[in-house]
Amino acid sequence: MSFPPIEQLLPHRPPMLWIDAVTWHHGDSIRCALQIRDQVFVVNGEVDPVVSIEWMAQTVGALVGLYDHSQEQVPRPGYLIAVPEAEFMVDRFVVGDQLDLHARRTWGDSTLASFEARVERDGKVAARAQLSVYRRKLGDSSSEVP
Repeated sequence: MSFPPIEQLLPHRPPMLWIDAVTWHHGDSIRCALQIRDQVFVVNGEVDPVVSIEWMAQTVGALVGLYDHSQEQVPRPGYLIAVPEAEFMVDRFVVGDQLDLHARRTWGDSTLASFEARVERDGKVAARAQLSVYRRKLGDSSSEVP
């Protein structure tokens, strides 16, 4: 199955666009690919694991972007409002790492939802988190950030 380019699913642009592509999607679950390149947040070829929260958030964004795309809507921005749980199993990521990113919606609707997400490197979980995300209601421009 082919998926739209990631730029059509996320409102991000380089250098803040990390996700390379959607590799799998079914219902409320998604898997994306990311190869770490020498860009923002990379210091001496390394990335602090806390940055993986953004990678997981972008994976969630790709999931809801697929839904928006299927409804012929432009993807709406989402706002990470809470990370009630996060765990990092590695000390660092390095430029060149090939990562598999997973996310699954656990509850919520099109405005407020919670997701479980994880980052895998070489088939092993390197980071995981629970993310709470808010998106404004369709047609409600009063809550947009300028």
